[in-house]
Amino acid sequence: MQFKNIIAQEHIKAQLIKTVQENRVSHAQLFLGPEGCGNLAMALAYAQYINCENKTEADSCRICSSCIKSEKFIHPDIHFTFPFINADKKEKCADWLPEWRIFMTNSIYGNYNDWIQQIEAENKQGNINAKECTDILHRLSFKTFESPYKILILWLPEFLEKEGNRLLKIVEEPPENTVFLFVAHDADKIINTILSRLQLVKFPRLNDYAIALQIEKQFNLTSQQSKQIAAMSDGSYRDAMNLLDFTDPENESENTIILRSWMEHIYRRNVKELFTWNDEFAKWGRENQKNFFYYCIHFYREIILLQAGAGTL
Repeated sequence: MQFKNIIAQEHIKAQLIKTVQENRVSHAQLFLGPEGCGNLAMALAYAQYINCENKTEADSCRICSSCIKSEKFIHPDIHFTFPFINADKKEKCADWLPEWRIFMTNSIYGNYNDWIQQIEAENKQGNINAKECTDILHRLSFKTFESPYKILILWLPEFLEKEGNRLLKIVEEPPENTVFLFVAHDADKIINTILSRLQLVKFPRLNDYAIALQIEKQFNLTSQQSKQIAAMSDGSYRDAMNLLDFTDPENESENTIILRSWMEHIYRRNVKELFTWNDEFAKWGRENQKNFFYYCIHFYREIILLQAGAGTL
């Protein structure tokens, strides 16, 4: 991942590049921002730039051995930790790396729900367990294999819970040339003992112009279509991807159809149909149910804003 492939966030790119050029890379950083802002992509680009053998003043070279391995997510000195479930004797992140590489290739702006759906674990709650924390300590105890820095990208430290205390000492006093990049969306869910040891890099939501420009170019949309999607995305490129169906009035998203059906049954007082609807909804995975409710909240928020006179939305 190169910086130039990340949507907007130019001031953060410049800030991170400067830390490398001036040899003052902080050993423990928190890339904090809302879903879809690109903080995971930025962590990947930053890790690649740090270890690039022929970096320029603006980006990594993409052609050296380090960059080639970084872009395939197989660099021996760039490690990954992320929420997962215990299944089929997969008890740590190393066991899930094939699926994780696919996720990063296809859904770099995705969220936790996208990841859980990919590994078909909608009915289970992922976490970062004690065994993974012990494995982190083990992996980072070795010297670097081929690059100047060992880098751990820890996605969603919100799922560490109390097990994160096992990492306190190594985060506070890391081995030489070791960098921790924590990528999070909600600082309130990160245990305070870890949070207090991290240098904050705060990511804003993407602006509508940047999102509209990207999807218009990437998906060959009209200017009006791209602006409409950008306005509805609430600064999230991930949500913009999910809203692409709205560009065709005859092609509604699945959530829209389900919500309409639910509301029609309520309005018409179709009790029998409501029980049927509820029975089907109960079969969904927990993460799918949560995702649907988030959609409903967003939908009704937009209605309230429109009723309040926000006609430009």
